Amino acid sequence: MTIYPAILTGDIVKAQSQLKQAKKLDVSGVHLDVIDGFYADNLTLTPADFALLDFGLLKADFHLMVDEPMDYLYEIIDHKTSLPTRAVIGQVEKMSYPLEFVTEVKRYDFLAGLSLDLFTPLDEIEPKVWEKLDVIQLMGVRAGFQGQDFNRQVVQLVKEVVSFRKNQGLNLAIIVDGGVNLTNISLVSQAGADAVAVGSGLWQAKDVMGTFKQLSQA
Repeated sequence: MTIYPAILTGDIVKAQSQLKQAKKLDVSGVHLDVIDGFYADNLTLTPADFALLDFGLLKADFHLMVDEPMDYLYEIIDHKTSLPTRAVIGQVEKMSYPLEFVTEVKRYDFLAGLSLDLFTPLDEIEPKVWEKLDVIQLMGVRAGFQGQDFNRQVVQLVKEVVSFRKNQGLNLAIIVDGGVNLTNISLVSQAGADAVAVGSGLWQAKDVMGTFKQLSQA
């Protein structure tokens, strides 16, 4: 299972420090959380801020927890040369036009993803949108803040999406984001998730490298 270190902060110095640590891990990329203060009562760095950082060889997945993610997609595009973007994932709850968002993301050769908050049902995403998705992200906490306790409801949701993906013949990755740590990552893995985004479960560890290695063995 792939592990993406998740960076959620409004402090550019902290973000660069975590990015520096991520470069020392056996990862291909990082998960960058962008929150606008409206989707949730939190405010983080923007894509323009992240463009100032040194990613080295790492790729970046942007998780847009914002009102109308399309606006932030264009900010990513504006800084495309400085942002090694792999995927752009938008929260569906405050997105007016999911199909248009996904289509526009793919137009710029990024992987297109949608994220469902903890209590958002799968049928929030229309069939024609599912067909275009490269990534479906399922939240293990309420979207917007790191450090929350993992809600096991997401484990069952992963199993449902795994079954749905098989039955529909879809080619998309399942990512779980939020609350994942050493005590529960095996549940997520066994349920069939392809990847996890890990924030506080990694950065708050006394031994980041050792914790990452343990997570990787789940």
